[in-house]
Amino acid sequence: MATQKMLTFVSTPREMPEKRAAAERAEDFHEIYREYAAAKAAEQAGRCSQCGVPYCQSHCPLHNNIPDWLRLTAEGRLEEAYRVSQATNTFPEICGRICPQDRLCEGNCVIEQSGHGTVTIGAVEKYITDTAWDRGWVTPSVPRRERAESVGIIGAGPGGLAAADMLRKQGFQVTIYDRHDRAGGLLTYGIPG
Repeated sequence: MATQKMLTFVSTPREMPEKRAAAERAEDFHEIYREYAAAKAAEQAGRCSQCGVPYCQSHCPLHNNIPDWLRLTAEGRLEEAYRVSQATNTFPEICGRICPQDRLCEGNCVIEQSGHGTVTIGAVEKYITDTAWDRGWVTPSVPRRERAESVGIIGAGPGGLAAADMLRKQGFQVTIYDRHDRAGGLLTYGIPG
């Protein structure tokens, strides 16, 4: 008999990755939270209720297909989960870390509204993307056909880089210009490492 991978929010409590001690964090610039283990990421992803109207998705500025990549993670299909996650998001590795999930996707989770604690969407997204980088699933986009037209983008911040990624996928030749010596805009110059 197959075991149910989803809808476990009633029997499985919400659990964030372990928070590193402040004394430990003061000695380095590593992240505040430790990584999920594969089983814990699948367990937390399995808390998703797979609701008919996914408020998490509709309140995401990118309208990421959150319920599908949560289901794929719960089923252990991580590469597929990554592909679904990055299909609408140029920077899932950044969104899993700095996006204000508590006000957007997680803040509008149906099971949160019913008192069961939200699905840890941001932590699962971070886990999926970090796993993709570790396993070599992140590869450059190769357009189906090259186009002769070229586009110049002013600004190498998140918006400029996302536009360049989308245009490059369509085959345009893209050149990005920025006044700073490194790309990333606010992500590089406004957020501590």
